[in-house]
Amino acid sequence: MDSRKVVVCDNGTGYVKCGFSGEDFPTSVFPCVVGRPMLTEQEFKDIVVGESCADLGHQLDVSYPMNNGVVQNWDDMCHVWDHAFYNELKINPPDCKILLTDSPLNPSQNREKMGEMMFEKYNFAGVNLQFQAVLTLCAQGLFTGLVIESGDGVTHVVPVVDGCSFPHITKRMNVAGRHITSYLVDLLSRRGYALNRTADFETVREIKEKLCYISYDYKREYQLGLETTILVKNYTLPDGRVIKVGTERFQAPEVLFTPELIDVEGDGIADMVFRCIQEMDIDNRMTWWVRKVDPMQTIAMSIVTLPMELPRGPTIAFEVNGGPERCRPHA
Repeated sequence: MDSRKVVVCDNGTGYVKCGFSGEDFPTSVFPCVVGRPMLTEQEFKDIVVGESCADLGHQLDVSYPMNNGVVQNWDDMCHVWDHAFYNELKINPPDCKILLTDSPLNPSQNREKMGEMMFEKYNFAGVNLQFQAVLTLCAQGLFTGLVIESGDGVTHVVPVVDGCSFPHITKRMNVAGRHITSYLVDLLSRRGYALNRTADFETVREIKEKLCYISYDYKREYQLGLETTILVKNYTLPDGRVIKVGTERFQAPEVLFTPELIDVEGDGIADMVFRCIQEMDIDNRMTWWVRKVDPMQTIAMSIVTLPMELPRGPTIAFEVNGGPERCRPHA
């Protein structure tokens, strides 16, 4: 048996999760971000990757190598991989094989370039690219299910039957965690708080993760927020200021269901699930009813899973399968 280690690297728009095959949790989880000093005389290295960018945020020109699940800047992505392989995992790539994740409906050129970099730049002994949705089900010991992936930059609804995905009916929406955070910045600004979209982004992301939730009945919740203060929570900013967050707690995540709120055309998650099921052939559709519908990844927010009501047709009861790690960034 080949004794070489198998590295697993999940490249997300917001976070990179990397580790070794057979382990229960990633060895390292860090933000997929690259920073360069604004002033050349500043005394730290030219390229900063991951968590260090948050610590030095006001001194760096920050860029994100990936957007909506697709690599946009390959040079910066290489800096991210360098950090993952050499600083976090401390491996010698030629002595290892690697399993990379990719999102469905991504351009084939993106996959080809990724494989090319792994072989030619890092000299891995073997490279395999797989869809996140299929791997998510396999990790649960399942081979059939409807997977909802919602990360930092893109949301997918992926049907999987017997370990095979169906790209022709997979649904994609370019709205996810980062867009919720941006919308929350806008909502808090309307309340009168001066927040910088770049410098305060991580702070607002923390507000989202600690205070935001998905409303079961949006109209009723909104009316409650207008008439009472029961929904208002205080949050202390790093500079000591205390801000009040009320209806914004559920207004921001609503963009997942109503993307028009941020001027994005297309279906929300509920409509995507409904259409995906309707477009599946009847035999496999019945397999889902007998087995499970599995939203395996969710936006990192302090929420419990709420029933998803389909926008049309009869009410259908779904069994939701998701581990306790579902609300962590590396889920």
